Parts: sequence; structure tokens; C-alpha cells
Amino acid sequence: MNRKMNTENMNEKFNEFFYEAFESNTYKVGKRPWWQILVLTIIVMFLYFFFTLPSLSPQSFDFYKTIIIGIIVYWVLHALFGKQLKSSKGLKSSIVAIILLIAIPFLGTLISSPFFFSKQYAELIEINSSDFAKDIEQVSINQVPVVDREAARVIGEKQMGSMGELVSQFNVANKYSQVNIAGKPIRVSPLEYYDIIKYFTNNQSGIQHYVSVDMTSQDGDLTKLDEAIFYSESDILFRDLNRHIRFQFPFSILGESNFEIDDNGKAWYVTPVLHKPIFFFGGLDAKGAIITDANTGKSTYYKRDEVPSWVDRVNPAEVIISQLNSYGKYNRGFWNSVFSQKNVTSTTEGYNYISLGEDIYLTTGVTSVRSDESNLGFYYVNLRTKETKFYPVPSATETAAMKSARGKVQEKNYEPTFPVILNLGGRPVYFMSLKDQSLTAKMFALVDAEQFTDVIVGDNVQETISKYFDINPEVSSDSNVFEDEKITVEKISEVVVNGNTIYYLSVKENNNIYVIVPEELDNRVHFIQANDKLNIQSSLQLEKDEFKQFKIVKIEY
Repeated sequence: MNRKMNTENMNEKFNEFFYEAFESNTYKVGKRPWWQILVLTIIVMFLYFFFTLPSLSPQSFDFYKTIIIGIIVYWVLHALFGKQLKSSKGLKSSIVAIILLIAIPFLGTLISSPFFFSKQYAELIEINSSDFAKDIEQVSINQVPVVDREAARVIGEKQMGSMGELVSQFNVANKYSQVNIAGKPIRVSPLEYYDIIKYFTNNQSGIQHYVSVDMTSQDGDLTKLDEAIFYSESDILFRDLNRHIRFQFPFSILGESNFEIDDNGKAWYVTPVLHKPIFFFGGLDAKGAIITDANTGKSTYYKRDEVPSWVDRVNPAEVIISQLNSYGKYNRGFWNSVFSQKNVTSTTEGYNYISLGEDIYLTTGVTSVRSDESNLGFYYVNLRTKETKFYPVPSATETAAMKSARGKVQEKNYEPTFPVILNLGGRPVYFMSLKDQSLTAKMFALVDAEQFTDVIVGDNVQETISKYFDINPEVSSDSNVFEDEKITVEKISEVVVNGNTIYYLSVKENNNIYVIVPEELDNRVHFIQANDKLNIQSSLQLEKDEFKQFKIVKIEY
């Protein structure tokens, strides 16, 4: 009986609240029918979508938030401008709908958690163990990256400052994406409009330049595009890049757009398309990418295995790191990750990128959750294909290597960059730049990954790597540092040694001698003639006074 009376009292109170809020005309400006209120709601929600750009994918929390806001906006507008309602059923139904819209993603996320789907979380990324010395090509001197994002920004600003006619109209966008251009690691960033006034002054001609920074030589360049950029993050309204892509793909979950330059020097934006593959709300993975022409704004969606080879990044780094950690945590089940923690691993505190061949790889260390003093090995992840390999190389952590390098030059107060792991003579070695307070690389350091107290510093990359081989003769006796060059053959001589033909080349660019062993290359070397131009990769064989002899290990004709 009391319960029935309480229910009746609650209904009476709700009806009083409903009348005061939605039926009383005290504060109403006019009485408009429901369909006009609906039109006003649609207009308000379009403005909300225009400025906030939420994803309308049912896998995104933004989708549910947007609907909830739409319902609230409708009833607020109705309270201000609408006609009196004869029943409170509509409002009650809306409240129930809001509760459901909150409950669905909350419960869905809970059910999709690793507690129920630990195996699926561990399988978000496929990892294969491999041999570091065999898989990772030995480093070429002019492929060693010495510029990180901070240093690239400083170099880019200096380059921009030298262009007087542009510096008052544009800034350099703080992108500095790492890409491969003609096989070299480069950081690129477009210009952006200085402010709204400069935008209206220059938007008709677009953004015609981008800054590139060679990560190996620290050289900066302001490059003019053949086709100007008309869609960028500094544009406004429908030429704003993020808005332009969102309106083309409203039902997709989008990652951060990456500025890239293709092999023909054309500007593009590559935007990862994400989804949640575990019970609708669990996990996060890239299923493809949207490639947008920065000039025309035309966008094309590609599945991950169909993305053009010139694209360097499809998989966001933060998604990859999350998947690697899920694999390390849940590959033996959820309860193991909580209690015994047998073979539970995680990535180290940071990560870096390295160019191998035509692709960019994310590299990071792997450590046990029970001990963060040493690494169990390294992950290499191709950011385009997501091919992932684990190299079981016990070593010091990147943080420990940075401390060792910092201690070696402590009197100079240089700060090391986060290291990249290189292959020198089949051994993993941490390489890092040592920057002064202006963020410019002044020296370079190598730290043996397995013996992190062995620290070598030098004023340039060649000197630093040469010191490493001097200190480790057992490594340098079998292999050496490779160097890429462009040469023009001046003279070629043929010598037969123990029945094997060997060619000796003199070139026009320098006084060095280059040796070719045909049986180690291919039959095309027999047709090399004077004045031929070759792209080669070579290693130093002999050095005496000013004489140097190099062995050619690779030729591009």
C-alpha cells in the first residue's frame, strides 16, 4: 500500500515538473508545432557537427553523445518555443532513450573488455620471432637518422626565416612527419597560414611550399610544389582538412592525418580508418586509410593491404603500442596477467622510427613487467603493412642507454635523443644524437645494446661508427659500414685472381678505387663501361694515408 502511494506521489511530482518546464507559457516566446522544433534541432545539431566533427560510427562514443545532445536540444527548444503537450509520454520516452544511450556503450565496453576476450586482445597483432643479424640490413652511413622532430622543427624554422617574402604570410606547421623520399628518411611539414587575415590574403593561391629536413645530413629545404595545397588544417570552413574528410566519411572512426609527399613530389594526406574488432566495442585497429589529394581534396579509401607502396604510415603509432602491450599482457590469458604474470611483457617507455628499404618501421624495446632494468628484445613494426617481428636480444633499456650517453658528455650538458636500434656488424647498437640547448645535434653516440656501459661518441656519424669498429675488431673484420654513392666510371680494369675475375674502377667524383667481385653481384657488371653512371653501396676495404679502396656490394643501374 505504501509502495503504491509512493509511486503515485512520484508520478504527481514528475507531472508538476513536466507542466512547469514544458506546458507553462510563462517563459515561452511563441507556440510552434513539433516539426518546427525538430527543424531547429536539426539546424543546431548541424552546427554542432560542423564545429566538433564527431564520428557517427556506432562503435564510437561520439555517436551516442551526439544523439543524447540532440535529444536534450530538442526538449530545451520545445520548452522555449513549442506548443503545450497533452501528454508527458514523449519526454518520458526521451529520458529512457538517454539512459539506454548511456548504458549501451558502457555495458558494451565492459563486455568487450580483456576479462572476457583476453585471447582476442592478444591476437590484435601477429608477432613473429626472427634473427636480428639476418633480418635487419647493416646500416648505411647516409641512412642513419640524426634528426628527431624537435631538431627538425628548429631546422625548419631557420629555413623559413631565410625566405623573407613568405615569413610574414606563413608559418611552418608542426607536423614534421617522417617519410621515405627516394629511399632517404626525410621529415616533411607543410606551411600554414600565419593568421586569419593572411588566410584571406593568400587562400586563392593556396599553400605552395613545404619544408623538408634530411634526417641524415640535417639539411633543410623549402620546396615549391607543382600543385598548391588547398586543403589543410590551417584552412577554414569546408577547406579545413579535418572537416573536409569528416564530411566525406561521417560514419568512420578516423585517426590523425599524416602529411606525405609521394615519389613524384605531390602532396597528400593519409588518414587511418580505425575500427573496434572485439565484440563491437573492444580493441582498436586500423583497417585501411583515406588518401586525400591536398590540391583537389579528392579522397579515396583503401583497405590496409591495398594501400599504395609510396604511403609510409597507415597504422598509428599509439595503436601499435597498445596492441603490442595487449599481446605481452594477455597472450597467456587474463588471470595470468593479474596473478602469476608469467612471461608478461610490455613495451619500454618510448619508441622511434627507422627507414628500412622503402618502408618506415616503429622500433621499441620489450621488457618484463617485473623488471624494467633490461630489455628482452625489440619489436620492429612496419607502419604500412603492420608486419611485426620480435628480435630476442637481451639488452639494456633505451633509457639506460640514454643515461650512459648523457654521462659520457656530462661536461657539455648535451641531451641525447631517444635512440634507434641499428645493426652494426650483426650486433644491435643504440644510436642517438647529442643535442645542445638550441636542440641542434652537436655530437653522436653509440651504445652497445648488450653492454650499455660501452659508450662511443664522435663529432660526426662516420667518425662515431669507425670508432665502434676500431674498438670491436671482431665485428669490423667480418663486416663494415655501408655507404651509398653516385659515381661516374672513369676507367675500368679487369684482373684475374685465383681464377676469379675482379674489376677495379676509378671514378670522376674522387680519387678512390672501387672493387667489384662479379660473382657476388650479377652478370650485368660485365657490361659496365667508362662514363656509366651508377648508384652504388660500398664498404671501406682499405685505407692508407689518403688512399681509400671500397668494395661495391650493391649496384643500381
